[in-house]
Amino acid sequence: MENMDIKEKILGCLENLGVFADAGENFLLNEYIKDSMTYMMFLVGLEEAFGVDIPDEYLSSVISPEQTLEGLCGALEALLEAKVL
Repeated sequence: MENMDIKEKILGCLENLGVFADAGENFLLNEYIKDSMTYMMFLVGLEEAFGVDIPDEYLSSVISPEQTLEGLCGALEALLEAKVL
């Protein structure tokens, strides 16, 4: 899966939460994800969008609210390619 496809799916997950972010901007997720409930809903959306279960050990380091959009795209791309998820 290409980085642009991944980015579109991530932005779609954010839009489902009522967050409309600029695809051309490399923002921190915590600029839009303000609480743990929204973060959990975002994670569920990612799992559904990518058809995967994200292991707990990736949540604090790879897919955290402190991650940038580009960083998350790269991390998801690497995990999908390695079939870790």
